[in-house]
Amino acid sequence: MNNIYENKDECAKCGGYCCKKCGCDYSAKDFESLKIDFLQSKLEEGYISIVSYQDFKRTKDGKLINQPFLYLRARNINRPIVDLLSMKTTCKALQDNGCLYDIDNRPSGGLNLIPGIGNKIFGSELHIGDIPCYPEVSPFDIVDTWRNYQNILFKLVKRITGKSVYEQIKIDVENLFYDLMCGNIDGVMKQELLDIKNMIPILKEAYPLEYENACKCYNKNNILILSK
Repeated sequence: MNNIYENKDECAKCGGYCCKKCGCDYSAKDFESLKIDFLQSKLEEGYISIVSYQDFKRTKDGKLINQPFLYLRARNINRPIVDLLSMKTTCKALQDNGCLYDIDNRPSGGLNLIPGIGNKIFGSELHIGDIPCYPEVSPFDIVDTWRNYQNILFKLVKRITGKSVYEQIKIDVENLFYDLMCGNIDGVMKQELLDIKNMIPILKEAYPLEYENACKCYNKNNILILSK
């Protein structure tokens, strides 16, 4: 990013469309230290989560596998410290009068947004898929700054959850399947729900056991409800 854009009038008119879809991404450059204890202390403040980009690859024998790429993001409402895969909700830092963080302390993902340009591209009325803001640089450039710190983030996940990243992602995938089956979508924007639903076929192929477990749990709970 070469510039920092702030237009409070445009943001007030928008009401935080991007912030309501999801918290913004942190760059590794946003932190004064990248040592494991320091990052853990920042996570424990309650406004940052360890999240992951799902990197699916197919092996030579045709099996689909996921190699999660970890990074930090502003925490979403009702989401945990380790939030490797879930339906995104409103950023916890979004307040009635805007972002909790001033421009000097805002995550790089938020600073990367140029307010109002999306409205000029797509028109003033927002629809699913419309963007009220527009990034100056690709968001993947911000996420990629964590490439050399994967080992630290993997260790943090283990330290916080007691599980490996690959164990935790299976739990998160199963919970995601179950939440979709039950319609647990409070606080999830339509665009986010559409993005997740488009991802379901690949998740079902990569995590068939977790899908089966979610189906069993859903059917069992439905039977219990009907029997009361």
